[in-house]
Amino acid sequence: MRNPFATSATYLEARRLILVKVEGAGEFGWGEAAPVPGHSSETLDQVWDSLEEAAADVIAGSGDRPPGPAGAAWAQAEIDLAARLAAVPLRDHLGGSEEVWASAAIGLAPDGTPDRRAVEHAAAAGYRHAKLKISENTDPAILAGVIEDFPSVTFGADANESLASVPRTHLEAIDNLGFSYLEQPGPSSALAWHRSLCDLLATPISLDESASTVDAVRRITADASADIVNLKVGRFGTAQSLELARMAASGGLGARLGGLIESGIGRSHAVALAGCREFSVVGDIAASDLYFDDDLVSPHRRLVEGRLESPVRPGIGVEVDEAAIAARAFWSLVAE
Repeated sequence: MRNPFATSATYLEARRLILVKVEGAGEFGWGEAAPVPGHSSETLDQVWDSLEEAAADVIAGSGDRPPGPAGAAWAQAEIDLAARLAAVPLRDHLGGSEEVWASAAIGLAPDGTPDRRAVEHAAAAGYRHAKLKISENTDPAILAGVIEDFPSVTFGADANESLASVPRTHLEAIDNLGFSYLEQPGPSSALAWHRSLCDLLATPISLDESASTVDAVRRITADASADIVNLKVGRFGTAQSLELARMAASGGLGARLGGLIESGIGRSHAVALAGCREFSVVGDIAASDLYFDDDLVSPHRRLVEGRLESPVRPGIGVEVDEAAIAARAFWSLVAE
């Protein structure tokens, strides 16, 4: 990674991913599993084991896609393949037409405050929205200073479950800062507590870790446990993320597209999804160069006046550098 990325739950200096390639009718599609240590319920090894088992079932002519991130990556690859076979960009295949506004996820500095250098870099690069990672130790006064110093940028905040024990006055101080949303302030299981926050705070409450399964998203929507539900293509796959966004919208909730610091493969799926009107809140989608010195695809996702360019080529709209993948691969498996 270009710079370390820290949250209240993890610290990343490099990114390990699993890629899935599905071939059929002379074409191919790509997907990505990107579990984040400290955030995802499954490890990279567990995802790989799921894919190995699923591949064996496919060879035997039985079995379904695996659950979790493994199945999400498989589903991404299949829908990319479908769009390529239809000779249309994935966004068009999904019915999207909206402009895609970029957002920079800003990690924590070693002192527990938002990484100001990362905010400066994002603002200088043209980002108009950013999400600040915060923790129970983040001083609201520091947050106020960041917001004041970067008037061209709107901000959301992501607590990654860390604010359950802070006093009410601390939550009210955060509420007074005018964030676009406050993401996952409490534990993933505390839906009633989050529902009470929706009434207490003016800042919209967004749930991410709480929305880890289809059933969980259904509960959040049915109980109005949040104002916004955060959906991740690396968690649900492309088509199912869109279905869940529609369900949330039908229940009066907003939907935003979360990120997992993916490579350009997962990021391209996210860009296609973000062009669908069901994702009404700016999501965690940034250009490739915000986090990585290089990428596994070309062209790289570029930022233009705060927006990400929409692909015009079929499928996810990028060429995957298979030589670069082969040079970096720890494991590989071919099933046919």
